[in-house]
Amino acid sequence: MSRYGRAGEFDHLREHSWDQVVLTRAGVALLLVIALALVWRSSSEEEAPQRPAQLPALPQLALVSEVWPEAVSVVPAERRDGTRLWPIASLGQDELLLTTDGRAPEFISFNTRTKTQRVIARVPKWAECGGCFEIQKAALGKTQVALIVKDASIGGQRHYEVWAMPRAGGTMHMVARLPKSVQARGPYVDGFQIIGENAVWWGYDGDIWRVSLRGGEPEAVLPGRRLRVSSWPWAYDTYKRIVINLETGQETEVTEVEDLDHRLACGPAWCVGENWQEPWKVTQATVLRLDGSDRVIVPGDALLMRPPIRDRLALLGVPTVDGDDSISKTWGTATLGHVIQVYDRCTGEAALLGSYTLAKPETPWGAIKTGVWPQDGPVLYWPTTQNRLMVVDLARVGASPCSI
Repeated sequence: MSRYGRAGEFDHLREHSWDQVVLTRAGVALLLVIALALVWRSSSEEEAPQRPAQLPALPQLALVSEVWPEAVSVVPAERRDGTRLWPIASLGQDELLLTTDGRAPEFISFNTRTKTQRVIARVPKWAECGGCFEIQKAALGKTQVALIVKDASIGGQRHYEVWAMPRAGGTMHMVARLPKSVQARGPYVDGFQIIGENAVWWGYDGDIWRVSLRGGEPEAVLPGRRLRVSSWPWAYDTYKRIVINLETGQETEVTEVEDLDHRLACGPAWCVGENWQEPWKVTQATVLRLDGSDRVIVPGDALLMRPPIRDRLALLGVPTVDGDDSISKTWGTATLGHVIQVYDRCTGEAALLGSYTLAKPETPWGAIKTGVWPQDGPVLYWPTTQNRLMVVDLARVGASPCSI
């Protein structure tokens, strides 16, 4: 049966004059328009309920310094000469790697216990051209530190290069130049790690590359797949919802997630998914296994699109009420915003990173920033009062044994 009647129901119109046919069809069309308008209005009202008189209460998050004090330290934001300092990575329990601004950045070891600084390396001659080289990403290995820099020294056209130096300090050398197809007109590198004797990196476009730190031509890894790397060698195919081991080629399908929004980020065994948010209710994210089991619903959102760090820690947006713009939400992968939360699926603990007193996320200085992104987790930092930076080493969060 047809949606609007049985087949042949309007055959009798052939017996009438043309004017009657036109008028009858016009009337039917008008009725259809009215009916569709009523259906659309009814569905719109169901999808967009009115704001309630009282919004639901939001869960209160404790500060990360209260939940995991061992992971938090405070470092100066400037040297005595006014040069800005930026945390890059943790070098050990009481040691952070910092870098400076300027034409010739220095790399500094900062002791969080004694508050002393020690210069361990300076960039080579390439920085003397005055801003034509910009450090884009850094990676930390067991014995080396690697950098991806953006250069404009060849015919005025910017390109990317990989440089490396000993982790203990010393001479820096160029490893490789990225292929000409990779243009340095805007942000490109999403992630960068040192794996053994190789540097690996991946772009926002889904391309993955690898090169030996001894030098050579960069090699594309599974070109054309448009993958999101969680932590080498694991990557997630967002189109096919498959987790791939880039070293072995093993593929595992992500299943039983049709009830979640399309936003999903997976590591080797665990995913973070975005729930379908309901208007005027507290936002929710879900942490779950690849097969959809062992689900935990967490107040917040998964807009960061980051898989659980070490298959354990989820970086999420803070809980908000869907439709309420009084609290700024997390703004995607390009910036972490000025407040986020870290959730430990093993203990169920969650803590607030950043500060509501900082500037809004669209102000770059007010956003939470990250250092290198090693497999154990990055350092995150944001400005505090009195020219200081609050630094959180996620490698030291969730050190207790995992119960699930």
